[in-house]
Amino acid sequence: MPPVIRVMAGVALVAMIGTAAVLVYAGVQRYRGRQVSRSTVRLAAGLEGATSAIGFLFLSEPLFALLILFVPAYATYWLLQRGHRIATGILLIVLGLPGAAWWGYYLVQDAVDPSVSYDAVLWLWWLPEVALIVTGAFLIARGDRDAPAPHLFFNAPTHVRDPAVIGSSILRATTIGPIPIQTLIGFGTAMVIIGFGLPLAVQAGLPWSVGLVVGTLVFAVVGVELSYLAIPRRVRSAWQGFAVIGNPETKRWLDLVGTPVPNTLPKIRRWLERTPERPEIRWALAEGRLLVGDLAESRAVVERMPVDTPSERFEQEALRNYLDWIEGGDPDLDALRNEAETVGEPGSAERMAARGQAVLAVARDRAASGGDWMAPLIALRDEAGPAAAGLLREDLRRVAYPWYSLYGLVVSSLTLLASGQIP
Repeated sequence: MPPVIRVMAGVALVAMIGTAAVLVYAGVQRYRGRQVSRSTVRLAAGLEGATSAIGFLFLSEPLFALLILFVPAYATYWLLQRGHRIATGILLIVLGLPGAAWWGYYLVQDAVDPSVSYDAVLWLWWLPEVALIVTGAFLIARGDRDAPAPHLFFNAPTHVRDPAVIGSSILRATTIGPIPIQTLIGFGTAMVIIGFGLPLAVQAGLPWSVGLVVGTLVFAVVGVELSYLAIPRRVRSAWQGFAVIGNPETKRWLDLVGTPVPNTLPKIRRWLERTPERPEIRWALAEGRLLVGDLAESRAVVERMPVDTPSERFEQEALRNYLDWIEGGDPDLDALRNEAETVGEPGSAERMAARGQAVLAVARDRAASGGDWMAPLIALRDEAGPAAAGLLREDLRRVAYPWYSLYGLVVSSLTLLASGQIP
């Protein structure tokens, strides 16, 4: 291997280690509830550019080049979406500079030395690198811009306030870049364990087909369970309080509606189109309508809800308050909390459900105004006792295990193929 390539490979390795170190530092900051500074984002962008530059330079196979460039391409998209133009510019310049210098050297040699005649295709290798540098310099010159904080859903024009503000707040409190810290830690640890442990297990005599099953299971269990533990402590406590409200609502949905709970706006719209109105699911239809921005129809459905019991009357009032709040009003949340204390008997499921809805309304209002939205949810978690942790685990496991099992199958298969363990 020529010395210059060894040097560039060494630089890429150091940059990769540096990127990992910055991500660990950012993860610690987010776990402690602190924001990641712009300088840290710029450092990570530069290191990522240096990590990927050698792959961009020397890989001639299009498939491998695309795999190498996926991370910087997605990082570029994500940084621009969040207004980090300077960090994006640094990433692009560092990504393009080695290639511009490398291919530029041969182009200059071709121009000044008559005895040398390189293929004209060199220009096609050199120009994209220069374009990256020029684009990066342009972005740095423009400077960063303010960008809205990430939201769980895109808000409709009728939404004065974010109807999913608690979910959006959890997202903002846990993410490092585009990835939640718990996913980064759980997924990353599972990949390391499978990447090193699975080939060793197969080499020690474990049949590769059994290893594939074991690797899939280990990846899923490690990824899901560690992801839960990696949620920042205070966020996890607030999320447990949110689960006190959300877990029974999910079970109620499954029992009465009979479909999985739609978790994206396109799924909600499709569910609304396909679901006929029935009295016992009008609360679900109203919530779906308000999430997609059809507030007038949502209010009409709320007014058609059955109100034969104190619980049903309170739920209708809570949804009215929710709609008023989304439209920019300031409903009397203290009155709502007081009314919750009249539902059911003390300690009953009806009283706890009503109290949870009132607490959720307070938490939403604080989150939208920049206040401490976690405190009321943590208080609800403390009131519910140890069962709250189990409710959150149940919710997360229900969603995460199918996905992590699929990821585990893919990662285990690729690991066995790459290590030559599959004949």
